[in-house]
Amino acid sequence: MNKKIKSIMKIMDSIEYGFKDKVGQNIIHTNPKKWEEEFDKFYYLQTKEELLESKCGVCWDQVELQRELFQENKIKCKTYFIYIVDNDMLPSHTFLTYKLYNKYYWFEHSWGKYKGIHEYESELALLLDVKEIFKKEHNYVSVNYFLYIYEYQKPPKHITCDEFYQYIETQKLIKINEPLYFYHLVNKECNIDQGLLSLQYMYDHKMNDLFDKNILKYKSRILNSWNIEKYKGKKDLTREEYLNALKIYRKEEGPNYIYFFKYAPYKKLGSRITELSKYKDIYRININDEELQKEIIDIFYGYDMNDSNNKLLDRSYYERVTKEEYFSKYDDKIEMNFSTLNHIGISFKSGKCPTKFLEKVNWESEENVND
Repeated sequence: MNKKIKSIMKIMDSIEYGFKDKVGQNIIHTNPKKWEEEFDKFYYLQTKEELLESKCGVCWDQVELQRELFQENKIKCKTYFIYIVDNDMLPSHTFLTYKLYNKYYWFEHSWGKYKGIHEYESELALLLDVKEIFKKEHNYVSVNYFLYIYEYQKPPKHITCDEFYQYIETQKLIKINEPLYFYHLVNKECNIDQGLLSLQYMYDHKMNDLFDKNILKYKSRILNSWNIEKYKGKKDLTREEYLNALKIYRKEEGPNYIYFFKYAPYKKLGSRITELSKYKDIYRININDEELQKEIIDIFYGYDMNDSNNKLLDRSYYERVTKEEYFSKYDDKIEMNFSTLNHIGISFKSGKCPTKFLEKVNWESEENVND
């Protein structure tokens, strides 16, 4: 079996990385600018026969050749697509794995730096290692990126770059991230069958009573502390003006944000929290859940101590902050007691956080966790 696999690698060694133009020249060398700027226009997925003839293909092409060769040699294999989403950047890679004698192997050819056969004790260890290597090699992206891994079956031939990404979205999403939980408080009488709703969702779906009730907490801040010139001196605002004010102060996604704390408040923080626990429930979400991330448009990580004159936070702050640090500035005596807690705003594609991602947490168990 090992001889067969080495023979496959030997065949792969006849393939160079890139893509040839109509006159047989590798575009990555002859026209680097076109490669960087127009890849999605000229690329199409080559068949096994086309790749063996051109002797030139990207990882997407090379993995399909590997798939065919493994299947011809009756060796079971899996193929994966890994990519990062960070604003307009979508770096990606495809790779093949197989299992032999209770060991797992990453078969790599197109990624020159990591070319070879890498052995692991488990499939999870393999995927985690590829993930960490991929992150390290793309450290130019922001700390707030999303990373996805899909297991995918043989795609249609000749699909374009955009079509390849679309095809991957229909395949099996692999979940290997460590959880990163955030918490939200909800009135006990609230029906969350629809999920957690943003103000924009309430407005768009003409849920006027609910909108009017939830928008009131912003009134004083919009008219007084947010320094929005056009609303100074006003006594009341229309629903449209409320939404516009949120867009002015919190950018375009402002009305869509639903806010979450890094740690759940607990009763020993003070009497206000103890009283709050009588009529509020605690729900949490895992923002590292890859399926949930697919539902997210944007995450605003806020400013330290919620003051726009302070440091702009990112995901790494919430990953490392301890419970003691997080609640160190909490003051139970002030009117807006939660204003001292840093929190994030999440904008979801549907305008709401779907119920399937919400997990109700018992106050007492959270108090024990936080003690």
